[in-house]
Amino acid sequence: MSLSESVDVCESETERVFVLPTQADCLPELDAWLQMLAGPHKGWLHALVTASAIIQGAKYADNYTRKLLRARPGRTATVHLEGGLPSLLTIVDADGVLELTTKCDADRTVRLTVYHKSLYGVVVPFSLEFTYNPSQNLTPIHGSKQRDNESVRQLCIDTWVANAGVPTVFEDVVDPNTVVKSSLTITEEHSRGFCESVGNQAWQYTFARDGILQAPMEYAHISFTRNMLRLLQSSVFGFGQVNVVHLYNDVTLEDGARPLISGDELITSARIDGLVNLVPGKKITLYCTIERHGKKVATVKSAFLSRSHYIDIANAFERYPQQLITIMLPSAADIAALELNEWFIYCEDTAAILKPNTPIEFCLDSEYRYKSTNVYSSINTT
Repeated sequence: MSLSESVDVCESETERVFVLPTQADCLPELDAWLQMLAGPHKGWLHALVTASAIIQGAKYADNYTRKLLRARPGRTATVHLEGGLPSLLTIVDADGVLELTTKCDADRTVRLTVYHKSLYGVVVPFSLEFTYNPSQNLTPIHGSKQRDNESVRQLCIDTWVANAGVPTVFEDVVDPNTVVKSSLTITEEHSRGFCESVGNQAWQYTFARDGILQAPMEYAHISFTRNMLRLLQSSVFGFGQVNVVHLYNDVTLEDGARPLISGDELITSARIDGLVNLVPGKKITLYCTIERHGKKVATVKSAFLSRSHYIDIANAFERYPQQLITIMLPSAADIAALELNEWFIYCEDTAAILKPNTPIEFCLDSEYRYKSTNVYSSINTT
């Protein structure tokens, strides 16, 4: 199918309207579609959609705007004209909802805005800014990686706020020692909806016994999600949200804790336990405790990798909380050497005195700071 057959085109003196087919297999190829969108005259729009690269300082980056402007089923693209030249491009989806706009100001600043919709239908704009430099024929579009990173982080923050469902404000985390807290009350409606969405058909999560509906232990992680996203968008983490890859979740349930049920209020406390540089990028480790009625129910440990983004080595650190280390003192001399340390004190209610070959268990909280990737600058252990 030719390009003219797959795309409906309507032209006038003030605009060109392109209506894309609703079937994906009828969509035009990327280059042909963008050439049609750019039109016959060379200018800012032609440069934006046809340039293979964007200049970012001293580096080249692939022209990612081409992917944003690619043909999608049911889209309608309108190029508004002034004096026969493009002044504004708008794209709406099959339902007529605005998805994207791009225009060039008088100072040759090109602004491309994507209108992202949150879970609650709140529209969150995401803007990218470029400079059109027509004197450079091969690379006329210039951008800023720093500015792009700031825009991506702001989009994540605005989406976090919009997805709250209630008026809220994003409180940034600038201190790596900050503990962020939140609460979540389990409801029957939410529990049943969650189980249905993930295909969990266990009877105890569907039918209430004695008027009590049990909730899956995945709620330990669900209650942690908003704090997790807040820390990933914090100043401590920095930029690189769009490059984040989830590495693992480790959920540990407390011994003897009763199952979660509808009506339980879960209080979560989360912090950053590590932020280090690896070869592919920076790795962040998050640690969260979940409490119910003042008693710990579970802990969650999650790790993420932000590819090709790194932190200043002076800000890199790792925490190892509650490390259990067992040692054996074989002789009375070893015991005496331990007792000479000012930090070793027998509890008043301890009747037994250490004897040779008695195992001793230490519970340590350690924090490691880095001088370089493989060299520590300090180690603090309590």
